[in-house]
Amino acid sequence: MQLWQDGLVAMLAAVGLASLMWAAVKVVLYAGPEKRQGVVAVIPAQGDGESLEEQVHVLERLRQEQGVIGMILLVDCGLSEEGEKLSRMLERKDRWVAVCRKDEISGYLAG
Repeated sequence: MQLWQDGLVAMLAAVGLASLMWAAVKVVLYAGPEKRQGVVAVIPAQGDGESLEEQVHVLERLRQEQGVIGMILLVDCGLSEEGEKLSRMLERKDRWVAVCRKDEISGYLAG
């Protein structure tokens, strides 16, 4: 019984040590002074926006975990009324998400 308990403690210690090492490596690998805030992700939104919410959540996760993306731009490329409601809801939910028409893209990329 003692051998089983020692093995379990050793396994937990190894997992804890690996987690601490990964946290240190992650800080070094993803460190950056401005965290790439100038990077804009452009998503062409069409129809009812079937996969729009999922795409935005994946990009938000990338921004939170790794700081890879600054702004998420949802470009209206033929959204229906439901798609427009969904994209406006996503815009209200996160300040880093914006909805625009095709002719407004340059305003977000230049500034």
